[in-house]
Amino acid sequence: MERVNPLANKLKVLLAGMVFNFYWLLAVWGQYRFTYILVFILIATWFMESKAWRFSVLASIPGIVIDSMLRHWQVFDFPIPNRTPLFFNVESIGLIPLWLILLWLGFTTFVWVLRTSISSFATHWLLVAGSFGGALSYWSGMKLGAVIWQLETLDTFFVLIVIWLALSAYLLWLLRILYKDPNNPTAQEQ
Repeated sequence: MERVNPLANKLKVLLAGMVFNFYWLLAVWGQYRFTYILVFILIATWFMESKAWRFSVLASIPGIVIDSMLRHWQVFDFPIPNRTPLFFNVESIGLIPLWLILLWLGFTTFVWVLRTSISSFATHWLLVAGSFGGALSYWSGMKLGAVIWQLETLDTFFVLIVIWLALSAYLLWLLRILYKDPNNPTAQEQ
């Protein structure tokens, strides 16, 4: 059984957290201005972390669909970009903006990168953190002008907490399926 260096794991968590916070800021504050950088960071991470792309795509689909539905139901909306989106305008087919799709892919890649650390926490704490953390990230996006909440703030926040509880449960379930911890003797081979 391979031993994990605790210092190396802490540095990985710290570095991944810093990169993701930078990624989040580029996506939310920059929106379409930094799409190329978001794509580069995402692809570079997928090259460094094998299997990250598979988890990221599978984990992002429900979030992208739910956010698109919330937009359609006018729970929130997004300001019209002041520049042409990269590649094509996915909003024209009813999806959320491309920068938010990239943010979903970046967030779920971040979850995959931290899979070892995440698996060491109790599920109920991860669900609480995911519920409130997800809702707070949308609130922060609203404060930065990236998203417009159409309902009252508390109503939207409550809706997002419930949705993020379900999304967090899905992410943890998918992580358990796709990641078999080599340091856990009860983990089965993939």
